[in-house]
Amino acid sequence: MEASDAAPTQGKCRDWKAQRGPGVLVVDGWCTYPSAGWMTELREVEPQGSDPKDLLLERITTVPEGYQPPVVRGIEVHFEKVGDFEYETVTIMPDGLTLEVIDAT
Repeated sequence: MEASDAAPTQGKCRDWKAQRGPGVLVVDGWCTYPSAGWMTELREVEPQGSDPKDLLLERITTVPEGYQPPVVRGIEVHFEKVGDFEYETVTIMPDGLTLEVIDAT
């Protein structure tokens, strides 16, 4: 099951940041879930939106199957895009959260 099938309130994500370094754009965050077995990743939305300076990413969450012990579990979420880009913002869907891209230097 993916994020579009699961209730978005089942996990909480925080501490998102988008940084641009020489030849790379990095997006990091931290998500907390109510049990073990959850997985989260960021993927580029295809097609991208109408604003070429805003990178659209989708947060994909895989829900564990079967019983999982109810232990709060944190997952670091990491995305990298290699190349020289002029992105000023990154928007994470389905949250609708827009991050300003900062220079890592």
